[in-house]
Order: sequence, then structure tokens, then C-alpha cells
Amino acid sequence: MNTFYPNRNRNRNNYFDVIVRHLLILVLSVCPCIAVFAQDAENMILVAAGTFTMGSDNRAADEKPMHKVYLGAYYISKYEVTNAEYYEFWKQQIADAQGIRKHTPENFAHLPQIGEWPERAEQFPDHPVVGVSWHDANAYAAWKGMRLPTEAEWEKAARGYTDRVWPWGNAIEPYANTAASDDGYKNGLAPVGSFPKGKSYYGAMDMAGNVWEWTADWYSDVYYWHSSQAFTKRPKRDPTGPAVGSWRVIRGGSWIDKISRCSTTFRFYLYPNLKTSFVGFRLAKTAEKTSK
Repeated sequence: MNTFYPNRNRNRNNYFDVIVRHLLILVLSVCPCIAVFAQDAENMILVAAGTFTMGSDNRAADEKPMHKVYLGAYYISKYEVTNAEYYEFWKQQIADAQGIRKHTPENFAHLPQIGEWPERAEQFPDHPVVGVSWHDANAYAAWKGMRLPTEAEWEKAARGYTDRVWPWGNAIEPYANTAASDDGYKNGLAPVGSFPKGKSYYGAMDMAGNVWEWTADWYSDVYYWHSSQAFTKRPKRDPTGPAVGSWRVIRGGSWIDKISRCSTTFRFYLYPNLKTSFVGFRLAKTAEKTSK
């Protein structure tokens, strides 16, 4: 009997060691994901539900009229998606017969300050990813379990509840990467978050300049007018733009634009298949409703 238990204890200890080793392997394999998700959570800004004023009566025709919009609570990313972040998505894509992966960003060999893909993911990891179409941006968002912000969500995150011309206020300041030569990034992109004084009402970075940002909406130059007429007695709730269209809305201006085109209300558009050196994106996610 006594000779049996030592062997039994030894087997039990060996079994325990195997379990511990497997648990350690499991934890180590899960930890990177936990770190990524924690970082994602830190970089998502909660925009509380409520009504804000969208558009402007004093600027471009397609920004008129000013109208009230109600948005449910949502999250928007603090920063534009970077080269390094997009690379993690891109490297998981399957290559075609020519060896080209799906959702590959455009190369810009003629613009060495931006560079070719995927080399620029290592050379400029913190620069916003550019050379991506609307479809590329939408696919990345889905991969992250998120989506592109609607045009209304983008504008509310940029201007808040006040009529801010730019995310930081109404005065022209060198708080964004634009075509101006005094911003420290002449003729090129800046790492995301390089202009903390230019943060928006909610704390989102680079909502003016650096890169235009894809939104979820189709573009129509008369959408605001039709939308405001249909909801004269109450704010429109969670608008998602026209049902169909040819162009997708882009917002925020970029490194090639004057500051006047980087306002919180300025609307522009692009064919969703185009990939340019001045358009990137950020993410959004609907906030879960909590029971009282």
C-alpha cells in the first residue's frame, strides 16, 4: 500500500504539471489579444446620446440648412487608423493568383514621405493609413467588430453641441496638419495625435487635416434640405444618409488642403473605389443600451 501512493502522487504531480503548462500556453496565446482589446477600449471615445445642430447656414450650399439631429450613444475612435493597425488586418488577407492580397493599399513611390506598401507600415507605423478605398475601410471596420461612422456621428464628434468652425474652436490656429507650411509637416502626413491642441469637443484627434476620413453615408448635395424639411417639428434620429448614391462622404480635410476645407461642417465626396494619398478613416461603434 505504501509503495503504491508515492507512485500515485508522482503521477498526480506530473498530471498537474501538464495542466499548468497547458494553462500557461493558453494564457500567453490569449494575452496579446487582451492587450489589443484593452488598447482599443482606451482609444474609443463615448459620445453620449442627445441632440446637436448639424450643418451651417453661413458656409457651402450643401451644408445648408442648419438642422437638429438626435443621435443615440456611440463610440468613435480617438485616432485615425494607422499603418501598423491596418497591417495586422492586411497580412491575414488571402493573396490572389498574382500574389496580391485583398484590400492592399495603393503604393505612392512618387511620394517618398508616404511610400510603398507594406514597407511604410514599418517605416511610418503611426501615420494614418492612406491609399485605401471605402470598401477597404469598411472591411477593416468589420474585422474589428466595428463600423465606419455615419456623417452625422462624425460631425457631432468633431463639433460637439456648439457651432465650432474647427474642432478646437472658431479661431484659425496651427492645430492641424494642412497645406500650410507652419504646421511642422510640410507636404506630408503626420503621426496620429500630433496636434493635441486640435482635439475636438469630445477629445478626438486629427478631425481637421492630416487625412480626409471615409464615412458610411452616400453623398447628396441636397440631403440636408430634404432631411430638414421632413423633420421640421422634431430632430431626425440617427440619420444614415441617402439610400443610394455614386459617391461616399469624406470629412475633415487633409494635408493637401487649406484650413478652410478642414472645418467641422465642410462636406466632400469621393468614388468608393478610389484610393488616394489623402484619404483614411476612423472607426465607430454603437454603444450598448443599459437597463435601468
